Amino acid sequence: MKTLGMIAAGVAVTAVTVLGAGPAQADFTDQVEATDSGENVEDDGFGEYAISRADPGSCLVVQNHTGGRVTLRLNYPASGGKWQFDHDQIGVLVHKGKLVTSPSGHWNVRTNPPIRFHWVYDGNMNRRQGCNGSWLLTMN
Repeated sequence: MKTLGMIAAGVAVTAVTVLGAGPAQADFTDQVEATDSGENVEDDGFGEYAISRADPGSCLVVQNHTGGRVTLRLNYPASGGKWQFDHDQIGVLVHKGKLVTSPSGHWNVRTNPPIRFHWVYDGNMNRRQGCNGSWLLTMN
């Protein structure tokens, strides 16, 4: 019985450690390069999402928990590219080898398929990559 209690305590500590250490808290996020360089034109089947808070020089980190692949395009700041995120992929947007930053801190994105979403700002995320903090767009 004593052994069972120790095993249960070990499992509980491991679960708390794993659940509490989410990748969104990371200071360095993997880069995701744009997959095309064509016009950033309207496409059927896209939903539109925006955050309007002034955090100049911020980057955008996307976290996909939808269960499938999501294509993302930017309306603002315009980039002329699209990014594809597989299920459970997390990455910061890069276009032509450079981080995509928002001059005003505002972001306006379109996704296909439309998603449920949540925005969170972290002023320390990706500073080592040259971002003035990052917006995390979690797609569910």
